[in-house]
Amino acid sequence: MADDYFHPYRKALNQSQMETNAIWIYNYLTPRGWSLNAIAACLGNWQNECTLNPNRPQRARFPRETGGGFGLAQWTGWYKKYGVWCKSQGIGIVANDNNPSGRIEPQIAFHDYDCRYGVNGKKTWYNNRGYHYSWEEFKRSTDNPATLATAYYWQYERSAANSPTTRPQQAVNWYNFLANQSYQPIESKSYQLNPFMRLQSQYGNFSLYILYLLIMRILGKKV
Repeated sequence: MADDYFHPYRKALNQSQMETNAIWIYNYLTPRGWSLNAIAACLGNWQNECTLNPNRPQRARFPRETGGGFGLAQWTGWYKKYGVWCKSQGIGIVANDNNPSGRIEPQIAFHDYDCRYGVNGKKTWYNNRGYHYSWEEFKRSTDNPATLATAYYWQYERSAANSPTTRPQQAVNWYNFLANQSYQPIESKSYQLNPFMRLQSQYGNFSLYILYLLIMRILGKKV
């Protein structure tokens, strides 16, 4: 399945290429419990973020420059978020078309991890602007794709534009497009979460350091 979707380094995808990637994402997320409505909502947002190209960094000096956005959701301050997760999984980060971190599969795995546990003790998916889906509710929701796209924007993306702009209508467009596609489920590898990384994400570096001190005291070791 390695070449079934487009991931050229730093390039914007055209409509035909975006449609290919949208179909692949639909076939990948559906067997993982996602509704078509939620998939379309994400696609409507990701179209604005990266033209559905998972290998599109915001800045030209990627990966040496660790700021800026990267990936489907254009995680900003990308290294402290997605980059650290890739390192924990042994996933390479390089500036070319074969960038292992510029693949859809690990990015979907990170996205799920990020929305569940957050980063350094701070939630990344949370109630906002009257939208209050839990992450699990969102993934399975059959609400209107435009509503879900707006919820995704305020509960997760929250871009500098401070407005969902064209994302809700794009979500409806993707829903209508994918509703006419045949479904062919895609299986792929699973990623195991480092338990210490989960603690760091949920409680932050300082709390993890306090836990370390307590363990050392229990073991009778000096720090």
